[in-house]
Amino acid sequence: MSEGDRNDTLLNLLAGVGIGALVGAAAALLLAPQSGHETRTQIRGTADDVLVKLRDTVEEMRGKVDEMVASLKSRGESGESASAALAGNGANEASAAGI
Repeated sequence: MSEGDRNDTLLNLLAGVGIGALVGAAAALLLAPQSGHETRTQIRGTADDVLVKLRDTVEEMRGKVDEMVASLKSRGESGESASAALAGNGANEASAAGI
């Protein structure tokens, strides 16, 4: 196979892929069950819902971290080290659970 034949084959392949992409995009637009405006509105609404849930989760996690930090600071002020406070917290939870 000569260099020219390879270039022609590559060009034909790229042309076929390009034409296929255009035909596929046109078919998707013509056969879509809703208008572009409706699709964009739906995507925007879903994105807003995800952002609200993400913010709620971040705020909830932030509250839990703040509680843990405050608990560790109060135990640290009473003379316990942070690792002892964590170990004690785990032991307290285990005894409360009846383990």
